[in-house]
Amino acid sequence: MTSEVLILNKRAVVIGADSAVTTSGGGGEHPRYSKTANKIFELTKHGSVAAAIYGSASIDEVPWELALKMFRRHLALELFPHVKDYAAALAGFLQAHAVLFPLSLRADWAIAQFDRAIAETTKHLLSKAPEIMDLTVVMADRQAAWAAQATAWDVILERRGVEAPLTRGPLDQLLADLDLWTARAQAQLDADPVLAAVDAAQLAALGHKFRYMLPEMLFTSHSGIAVTGYGEIQIFPAYTRLDVFGHVGDELYFKVGGEYEVTHTNHAMIQPLAQSSMIDVFTDGFGQSLEEIINAKSRDAIADVFAKLDAEGINIAPDRRQEISALCHDSFTMEWKKANWKENFSPLVGVLQSLSVGEMAHLAESLLGLQSLKERVTSASETVGGPIDVAAISKNEGLVWIKRKHYFDPELNMRYAARLNHSFD
Repeated sequence: MTSEVLILNKRAVVIGADSAVTTSGGGGEHPRYSKTANKIFELTKHGSVAAAIYGSASIDEVPWELALKMFRRHLALELFPHVKDYAAALAGFLQAHAVLFPLSLRADWAIAQFDRAIAETTKHLLSKAPEIMDLTVVMADRQAAWAAQATAWDVILERRGVEAPLTRGPLDQLLADLDLWTARAQAQLDADPVLAAVDAAQLAALGHKFRYMLPEMLFTSHSGIAVTGYGEIQIFPAYTRLDVFGHVGDELYFKVGGEYEVTHTNHAMIQPLAQSSMIDVFTDGFGQSLEEIINAKSRDAIADVFAKLDAEGINIAPDRRQEISALCHDSFTMEWKKANWKENFSPLVGVLQSLSVGEMAHLAESLLGLQSLKERVTSASETVGGPIDVAAISKNEGLVWIKRKHYFDPELNMRYAARLNHSFD
């Protein structure tokens, strides 16, 4: 796990990140926690944009550090008008890169995704019609039950459509030539006699539609990446967050997790990434655990009111009771959050707007230090911790490191420094 924070005002954006990363040891049975990971990377040679990674440290078996540095080299001195354009360019670079993600590996991933998709499809449809695998039912009826469920599921998927940014073309190509995929599905069906009523061709088609229309269900984890800094025409900082899952066929599946830009009228912002309970308490005045407690106690209090009304002989119909409870709970939640925002976040924004770059950097380091301390005293895993890296990006100075760890001593690596200076000429 990890904890990171972005702090933006009209002067700069400050990025802070811890160094904890979880790896597998002992055959994957026992996790190992390292406190040496780099999570902040300069994304452009002119220093106006950086990327912070969180969640998984790799994308499709390639370390983010390698992919991002190759992108920086590829980008050279090219400029884009907005930060979101750099995020889009990064996604395009990753999708098209045959060296980072060879065709043979993408083909293997497609097979693995297909196998998982048909397994999930079969499980789902059998739960809807258990008679499909009932050997006491005649085969014709079992086949009819499968066909009905498969058709209904196909309608649901088609109504949903291909999940952006994936496109329909590659799916249509797969559906037009299903023979090999049908044979693969049939081989898996043959391994279990209770699945004899399942039509392999239908299953193969549904499997590929599942891949393109419900791709998020194929991935057990994903990476988060925040691209932040200044586009060429932006005078105030911005960020774009991407949730990157991986390749589906030759396309990269990702979601835009959020965007924000400081403008003449848009206020400053603190954006926590990944583990954020202590940062949430600082910004909002409460964390997720307190919010869950308040929500639960609110429902209990409303239920208690109805119990007391019942005791007084005032009976309210169950449907009406449920409607009133929902309205009261929603109103209470909205009002206490509104009051809390006015009490906590609104004054904080005014303070953030006036902070110097140095003060923002100190705040970022302090918030991550609090999150690390909380993890150390409340969690045996300590999934947040290690040295804290802090960088700032301003419009005129570009990226400046305020705190940065190295796995080597720069003074012992003068040739490295010379190569670095040459690469930025």
